[in-house]
Amino acid sequence: MPEVESSIISQIIKCKGYHKHVPEYGERAWIAEGETVNVIYWDAGNTWCDIMDVVPKKGRGQKEVVEFYRKLRKAVRKYY
Repeated sequence: MPEVESSIISQIIKCKGYHKHVPEYGERAWIAEGETVNVIYWDAGNTWCDIMDVVPKKGRGQKEVVEFYRKLRKAVRKYY
């Protein structure tokens, strides 16, 4: 996955709060908690990140993960 800005991830998943550090994935790993999915990413520096995992919320299926990547592709085309 190419690097994207963490603010774009927040927009796409509708993250309302701060991203949280998740050291069990590595010293530079963070999680952004959204309405339908959580995104775990590696902090590449200067607000850029590499997506490591997209986890649907409890009780939801892979449909939300596919929708996240569709929205991400659209945002990348728009902003870059």
